Amino acid sequence: MKLHLGAGTKKLEGWVNIDSVKATGADLIHDITKPLPYEDQSVEEILAEDLLEHFDKYMRYVVFYEWVRVLKIGGRVTLQVPNFKKILTRYFKFGYDNFVDFIFGENMWESNIYIGHFGNHKWGYSEKTLPEFVKQFGIEPMIIETRGLNIRLVGEKKSHITQEQMDDIMIYAHANKTGRGKAEVSLGFTREKIKEFQSQEGQ
Repeated sequence: MKLHLGAGTKKLEGWVNIDSVKATGADLIHDITKPLPYEDQSVEEILAEDLLEHFDKYMRYVVFYEWVRVLKIGGRVTLQVPNFKKILTRYFKFGYDNFVDFIFGENMWESNIYIGHFGNHKWGYSEKTLPEFVKQFGIEPMIIETRGLNIRLVGEKKSHITQEQMDDIMIYAHANKTGRGKAEVSLGFTREKIKEFQSQEGQ
């Protein structure tokens, strides 16, 4: 089984194309922020292009864990995200307004389907930070390359890490350090807070 996450209308043969919007005509309509409906280590390969950057610094841990959870040992994950470090060098070329819109504005390639809700970028990656992030989940990067303004990473799952093991990861926030919150919070604490907010949706 191969999962194409955040597929939009780009349906790939031989893959389960997954998206949260019915209008895309995806094979499976599913909210990526919720657990994937697959057993542990039941998937051979995962493809997520232009998707991971749409989750904030906390939610990305919860989301990416689910992708890795269902991946078999030896399975591959392919990610494509904007190269935020490279994009920063284009500031003067874009001009302020276009630069801000490029980073935080509507970033979906089919605006006739997606408006506002999913489009903004919520986290940035570089050729250094993306491999560092995936290694925490037992993924060994094999290929890391820059394509235009994007980073493409192909990794292989080397070990199956449980949620309990992941919960001890500490996530640092500079704004909290200089403000009133804790400078670091555990992933376990983060997961519980996300569940709390998700349970309030629609109330």
